Amino acid sequence: MKRMKLSTGRGILIRNRAFWLATIVCVGMVVLLSYPSGAMAAEGNSGKLEIGQGMPSVADLFATSPVINSILLAMSVVSLVMLIYLLLALTAGAFHPKRFVDDVTKLVINRQFEQAEHLCQTNQQVFVSSVVQRVIENRDKDHGVLMDILSAEGNRRAEIFWNRIGYLGEISNIAPMLGLLGTVIGMLKVFFSLQISSAGRDVGRLAAGIAEAMGTTMFGLVVAIAAGIFYTIVKGKATAMLAEAEQVCHAVADHTHRAAADPRLKKIDALAEAARKKLSKGSTGTSE
Repeated sequence: MKRMKLSTGRGILIRNRAFWLATIVCVGMVVLLSYPSGAMAAEGNSGKLEIGQGMPSVADLFATSPVINSILLAMSVVSLVMLIYLLLALTAGAFHPKRFVDDVTKLVINRQFEQAEHLCQTNQQVFVSSVVQRVIENRDKDHGVLMDILSAEGNRRAEIFWNRIGYLGEISNIAPMLGLLGTVIGMLKVFFSLQISSAGRDVGRLAAGIAEAMGTTMFGLVVAIAAGIFYTIVKGKATAMLAEAEQVCHAVADHTHRAAADPRLKKIDALAEAARKKLSKGSTGTSE
């Protein structure tokens, strides 16, 4: 049991280190991406694009709407960190470690239910531990009731992961709308800054302003596409892990039901309990 607890704890420590490492890397990316715009501002560049100069750089487009683009950049960093963290968390070692499952199964087959419950309690970081514990605690109930308990507890634990994964889907939905908002604000600034008398002479300025406003839409779509891809990858991984965990829980539940309902084993337990009581009474009488 101690080896099992140590191994799962080490796995969690590794995942936490990987999570913070990914966060540090992503923060470094933010600093590197924001450096060109800061340097450009220091040189006195107003951040305005010029028509006829070719495709602007990413830093130039970023500087045209720094507030909304910074929000989109932060959303992209969050989605990337979540992808790395969830991929590291959605593993067989976190959901149904083989050693843990084997130990619980052996204890259940040997009708050592209290030891099996204790093993589940000391390994709460394992996904299937609470599900298996609930099954063992209700081992004397009918098989149908036992399956309902298993399903309810499994859905409760799975909901935690689905909520975390759902953040990637929300980022994928919000990013293009945020980019569109930046485009609309930029277009309004451009049109209301032009004078009617000089509109014909400011076609280049108008075109440059529209190009600046469209930059936020481009960034929003890039973030949305990336977050959507991340969501699909993590969703597929989570579905596979939950399916495997469900199979493991059903196998342990079947062993538990058979061990608890076998009349021969119950008779043996009754005889063993009677023998223990008899020995206890005999030892008490002898001491008197």
